[in-house]
Amino acid sequence: MTQAHYIVGDTRQVTATLPDKCIDLVLTSPPFLALRSYLPADHPDKGTEIGSEATPAAFLDVLLDLTAQWGRVLAPHGSIAVELGDTYSGSGGAGGDYAANGWREGQEQFSGTAHRSRNQDKVAWPLPKSLALVPELYRIALAYGINPLTGAESPAGRWRVRNVVRWHRPNPPVGALGDKYRPATTDMVIATRARDRWFDLDAVRTPTDRFDRGGLRKGSIRSGDERRAAEGEVAQISGSNPAGAPPLDTWVIPTHPYKGAHYATWPPALCEIPIKSMVPLEVCRRCGTPRRRIVEATYEAHGDADAQNAEPAARADYAGQQRDENAQGMTHGRATKHVETLGWTDCGCPTPDYRPGVVLDPFAGTGTTLAVATGHGRNAIGIDIDPRNLDLANDRIGPLILTNGPELPDWLRP
Repeated sequence: MTQAHYIVGDTRQVTATLPDKCIDLVLTSPPFLALRSYLPADHPDKGTEIGSEATPAAFLDVLLDLTAQWGRVLAPHGSIAVELGDTYSGSGGAGGDYAANGWREGQEQFSGTAHRSRNQDKVAWPLPKSLALVPELYRIALAYGINPLTGAESPAGRWRVRNVVRWHRPNPPVGALGDKYRPATTDMVIATRARDRWFDLDAVRTPTDRFDRGGLRKGSIRSGDERRAAEGEVAQISGSNPAGAPPLDTWVIPTHPYKGAHYATWPPALCEIPIKSMVPLEVCRRCGTPRRRIVEATYEAHGDADAQNAEPAARADYAGQQRDENAQGMTHGRATKHVETLGWTDCGCPTPDYRPGVVLDPFAGTGTTLAVATGHGRNAIGIDIDPRNLDLANDRIGPLILTNGPELPDWLRP
């Protein structure tokens, strides 16, 4: 049975206790800069709450310190997926321009240096009403190894930024807009240090074959398909891979209703693609090698080879020739590609000892990441500074799967 473990504490201190190279994916959404204050006023760590930093540069420093820790605990094949929203200068949150003082109605605002700096420090922040561009700055810091606002070297070093996924909410909250469009997106940056990270695109493909009256075969420009469309015939639409189409880098996912006492929960659907594609199902405890999918692709030619191809070729080689000369050949009706999963690689250890892949959410909140990870056969570690969230996570995940406490679970140890 897969398990999740929840640790209440400052994420910086708790992450420092995790073993090296024990995590396969860091999937998280840190508190956004100057957006919300999560901790109660009497919490002993209120003054160190992440997101209350006085300037974007200071907030980036905190993110890069955290990223350095994540890099230490990541396995060599691991990745990070960090969702970040932006902040408007001189206002109270990601949408900005909410009320007379720039704060959302009913939202507990930051106080002290964070609030004062937003109104007084004209150099450290952009002009009022301008986006601070924190997500973009964080991505630059990952790719180039510096804090771009200060020029200081990043403690996290340089990363390979593989994707920037835009999460589009079709049902965003309504706020005052003024002279801007309604904000409905945030970015998730996906990065790794590895040249050959663990990534399983076939695990997250979506079927594309369907039949539409008058539809064209996807990618086809052949006159035959145009004729069928004109005559209203049913044409098959298929992608270049029979397993389906890969996800785009824009994910349209509605926010997920949640009745608990937490107002910044992730929708489970936002976690599924990163977990299924970037967390191996099995990793050898002895050598740390993840098992990778073994696939075999074969091509079935259609029609007469000599009639469709002027170059002489043996019929047995025709499909392979079409594949080499035209990667989209199958979409032109010349060949069909068949992909079969044959199994999974072995690490080569004489007696391998496989564990489930592990997801870390350093800002676990109500445990959405943990619930999705365990539901898809992975283990998960969650960290959160607010003890109230542990009860919420327990309600969502269940005591048979969720354990908690400062002591690390046995399955996380090398």
